Amino acid sequence: MKQVNARTWVVVALISAMGVTALLAQEATYLTRAQWLKKIGASVTSSEVLRGTLAQVAPDDRVEFTQRMLKAVTRMPVGPDEKAAAFVRVSVACIAGVNGDTKKKVIAEVFAGTPSEYLPVVTEELAKRFDQTHNGLSDEQFEKIASETLGFAIARNAQTDSPSVRNTFAILAFLRGAKNPALQNKLISQLPDERMRNLAASWVPPALKDRDYSALLAAADVEEVPLRNDTPFRYVGHSNLDRLLADLNANAGWQDPDQTGESVSNAVGTVQIPLSQVRAVPGVEIGRRDHMADFGINRVPQTQPTGYQNQGTSVIPDRR
Repeated sequence: MKQVNARTWVVVALISAMGVTALLAQEATYLTRAQWLKKIGASVTSSEVLRGTLAQVAPDDRVEFTQRMLKAVTRMPVGPDEKAAAFVRVSVACIAGVNGDTKKKVIAEVFAGTPSEYLPVVTEELAKRFDQTHNGLSDEQFEKIASETLGFAIARNAQTDSPSVRNTFAILAFLRGAKNPALQNKLISQLPDERMRNLAASWVPPALKDRDYSALLAAADVEEVPLRNDTPFRYVGHSNLDRLLADLNANAGWQDPDQTGESVSNAVGTVQIPLSQVRAVPGVEIGRRDHMADFGINRVPQTQPTGYQNQGTSVIPDRR
């Protein structure tokens, strides 16, 4: 009997040791802060690097990673179209890479860290992916997610230059795809003071109805970004948009795209259009399949001017 007990304890000890080893191995797969900081620059310009880096950033570091990525995009020496597309790509990928409260904090970071002049286009693209019907959410579920996320955004935006403007954009990202009209007043009433609530109440209707963001941009003391043909996402849009909120209701975990099985969100896998394909750049061939995700039907890509050797064509004349 003592021999059986001894064997049992040996088995238990081995199983425990294996569990500790597996846990340590899992933790070892994450990059240290110093390691992923070195990958920020490459992640901004390469979707492959962004995907790989996101999969190795610890969940607790995802908010700061998003903040650093947005700052890096802001400093990119490219034209407005490329920069707008980069903001969308980074925002979608970072939001898709987390779940639970961390996802809400990352969404809040997007609205806090994106320059105000780019918030209209980022908000429009996120609204498509936040859409209530697209994410399969009831009115109650969608309201809960929107309200809780706005709460994080309000707290984060209090530390920014234009909290009223940024909070309103966060509200718009949920209202555009909401089925219940009453959600508008509920979210606006959540704002912290009467002045902010009155401003949002005056800004939201024209933004929702006519996509008129002029009052919001004026309040932030910025001008509208001169985007080519007002369609900067010809090479970023997806015919099958990512569902960024569904997992918040299902309480499903996010799985790295390199792991076996389907991930909760395909955003990291699908948002991999290189910056060189956002607009035509000399020496980079854009094939027929590269346009499969474009908006519209049978759209013919516009021909872009070609510069001298090693000269890009990303600088856009100021149309203001």
